Amino acid sequence: MTTNTITTSSMILFRRLIREGSRYNTFKYDPWWRTNVIQLFRDNKDVTDPNEIRSLQDKVKSYRYLIKSSKDLSELLDSYNIGLSSRQRVEKSSNRVGLTVPEWPEDRDRRIQREIEESMQIGKKIDTDQFKKI
Repeated sequence: MTTNTITTSSMILFRRLIREGSRYNTFKYDPWWRTNVIQLFRDNKDVTDPNEIRSLQDKVKSYRYLIKSSKDLSELLDSYNIGLSSRQRVEKSSNRVGLTVPEWPEDRDRRIQREIEESMQIGKKIDTDQFKKI
């Protein structure tokens, strides 16, 4: 393998790594990883030993596959609603078929309590039995 071929394949790996990272949301909004990868490539640009170059390329390939696998796993978990709370899972499933979830009892209780507190601040007296009927 010639030096030119090694350099070309290294540049291809570099571009693939940057592209794969920019597809993954965690890396997309964090410039540290991109800066770090660029710096690592710059630090190793003068390496001439073919075995060391292959070793570095293998590390880059492993890192790229790690990023790709993490992204794929995240998408898979999202598609099967794994990692979501039961409330989020119910809401997401009902929205998928065009239904809406009724107000959760805890949310209803908080809303009623908040309305009572707001009315007390305004100076209105509200009959709490009125809210129990809702």
